[in-house]
Amino acid sequence: MIKVIRVDHRLLHGQVIFSWTKFANIERVIVIDTATAKDDFKKMSLKLAKPEDVRLNVFSVDAAIAKIDQIKALKDNIMLIFENVTELSKFIDHFGPVEEINYGLIPAKPDAKRFSNAVYLTPEEVKLSKKMCDQGIKISMQQVPSSNKELLNNVI
Repeated sequence: MIKVIRVDHRLLHGQVIFSWTKFANIERVIVIDTATAKDDFKKMSLKLAKPEDVRLNVFSVDAAIAKIDQIKALKDNIMLIFENVTELSKFIDHFGPVEEINYGLIPAKPDAKRFSNAVYLTPEEVKLSKKMCDQGIKISMQQVPSSNKELLNNVI
């Protein structure tokens, strides 16, 4: 049961992750980020950052794609977290359409356009996001569940 799909370059981040896991009653967080999956120190840091009662998996995007059937079969309330839009889009291409994706913090980069106070997208990220919007996926920009939700679909 995937409850939240989020892009946040911080991955698991203090108050943000605690608010989302409580809001959606998350039992398992799956971080899908190729660089993190290859970095033992980052993986150890994520294990320390997660809420105590939440299980954690860390996969590269290719490993997550290979495990899609297993992920879909899990009975836990799941939050998927991606570091970037590129790997999210690649995963969604294989996973299939979902109802909603949350963009949390996507930092400014060269050539990136600001879409909210915390979401900056490059032309390539805009293209990938538009493709997901065109598939009927609602993309919201929201830091924490209690903050105002803005739809990227309306401005992209």
